[in-house]
Amino acid sequence: MSTGRHEPASRHGAQWLSWLLGAAFLIAVIVAAIHYAEQRAFVRLVQQASPAWIIVAVILQVGTYAAQGGVWRRVASAADYQLSWRTTVELSLAKLFADQALPSAGLSSSVLVARALEQRRIASGAVRASVVINIASYHLAYVLTLTAALAVLFARHEANTVVLTTAVLFLLFSIGLAAAVLALAGRPHERLARAVRGLRGVRTTLDFVSRADAHLVRGARVIVDTTLWQAAIVVLDATTMWVLIRALGATASPGGVFAAFMVASLFRTMGIVPGGLGTFEATSVLMLRMTGVDLAVALSATLLFRGLTFWLPMLPGYWFSRRVVRAGPDS
Repeated sequence: MSTGRHEPASRHGAQWLSWLLGAAFLIAVIVAAIHYAEQRAFVRLVQQASPAWIIVAVILQVGTYAAQGGVWRRVASAADYQLSWRTTVELSLAKLFADQALPSAGLSSSVLVARALEQRRIASGAVRASVVINIASYHLAYVLTLTAALAVLFARHEANTVVLTTAVLFLLFSIGLAAAVLALAGRPHERLARAVRGLRGVRTTLDFVSRADAHLVRGARVIVDTTLWQAAIVVLDATTMWVLIRALGATASPGGVFAAFMVASLFRTMGIVPGGLGTFEATSVLMLRMTGVDLAVALSATLLFRGLTFWLPMLPGYWFSRRVVRAGPDS
C-alpha cells in the first residue's frame, strides 16, 4: 500500500522524466534541422552574425521583465502600496524560473509570488487579488495576441486545420478561465465548496480565490492596464525573435514572425515538458520556415531566442526565487 512518503519521490521522478523527454525532443529537432539544412549555412551564419542586433535582443528581453513587473506594480498601486521597479523585476525573474523549472500550470509561481508579496506586508486580500489578476490578464492578453496572429495567418493564407483547431480550443479555454477566476474572486462559495470537498486541490484554490480583494479584482481599469502589460510582454518576445533573425543577416516579415512566435508559444503552453522544451523549438522552426525564413536561420534564431529567454534567466531566476521570499518589507 502506498503512503504519502512516496509522493515527493514520485513527483521528482515525473519532473526528471519530463525534462529528459523535452531534452530528447529538442535534440531530435536540432539533428533533423541540421540534416535537412546545408551545414555550411550554419558556419556562414556565425560569421555574419551582428553583435549589435544581439544587444538589441537582450535589451528587449530586459523589457519583458520590466513589463511583468508593471503588472505587480499596477495591482499594488491600486491597493495603495508601492513596489520598487527593482523588486518587481526580481519577482518577475523568480516567477519565470518557477514557471519553467517547476511546471505546474502556473501554481508554483503563484505560490512564490504570494509569499513574496505577503512578506512585504501587503494585505492578504490584495495579495490574492494580484495573483488572480495576473492569471486573468495573462489569458486575456493571450486571447488578443493569438487572435491577431490568426488574422495574420489567414491574410498570408498560411492557416491550417491543426493550428486553427488548437488555437480556437485554447482561446475558448483562456476566455473561460479568465471569466471564471474574475467571477469567483472575492465571493464566498459555500455550495460550490461543498460540491468539491473531495477534491483537495480544487477546494484550496477556490478558498484562495474567494478571499481575494473583490474591489481590486473587479476594477476595470486595473484589468485593462495589466492586460496591456501582459500583451507588451508578448510583443517584446516576438520582436526579439525578429531581431535575432536580423542578427543572423537575414530578413523576415514582422507579421509572419509574430504569427510564427504565437503558434510556437501556443504549443509550448499546451506541452507537458518544462517550458515547452522541444515542442516550442520544433513549432517555431516549422512556422518560420512556412513564412519564408531559411531553415538554418530559423533553427539558429530559435535556439538563440531560447538561450535568451529560457536558459540564461535560469540561474538569476533561481537566486531571486530564494531571495524574494527572504527579503524584508519593501521600503
